[in-house]
Amino acid sequence: MTSTSARAAAVVVAGGMAAGGLLLAAGVAGASPSDRPCGIDDVTVSVAPDAGAAAGQEAYAISYTAASPTTNCKLQGVPTGVNFVAGHDNGSDITVTPDAPGAPGDPVNLTAQHPAVSYLLQDAAAPVTFVPTAMNLNLPSADGSTTTIAWPAGAPLKGDTVELTAVAPA
Repeated sequence: MTSTSARAAAVVVAGGMAAGGLLLAAGVAGASPSDRPCGIDDVTVSVAPDAGAAAGQEAYAISYTAASPTTNCKLQGVPTGVNFVAGHDNGSDITVTPDAPGAPGDPVNLTAQHPAVSYLLQDAAAPVTFVPTAMNLNLPSADGSTTTIAWPAGAPLKGDTVELTAVAPA
């Protein structure tokens, strides 16, 4: 092999290694998009009654699904800023507390294939105090975007306190 051919081969090999390194680095950087907090444009939020509550409780599942097939972001903790509305009335007399204060929960990577859920829990034996038509909440993410979601028609809130769980994989 001539010295010109050897130099050309070395340049091709070095260039290939550099390109491969760039692709590898891009793949690693793209492997952790869950570090990005979810914003309101990333998430579709809904609420529905859930039959899986513990004895003595009733639950509503707050579901978080990816707004697009390319969504990939992080939710963590308990939704905040929660309030309930019905027309011009609000359920401000209802206190919303985390079910495990101080426990932020594990981060959840939200994608089209991996939805998330948190639960609103209430005392099943408590009297009906409010029948909302919508619920406002801040996403459980560092972004903290606020959204308003339709409440299940005719579904009551009971008592003066409800609890919210941290977001978890659905």
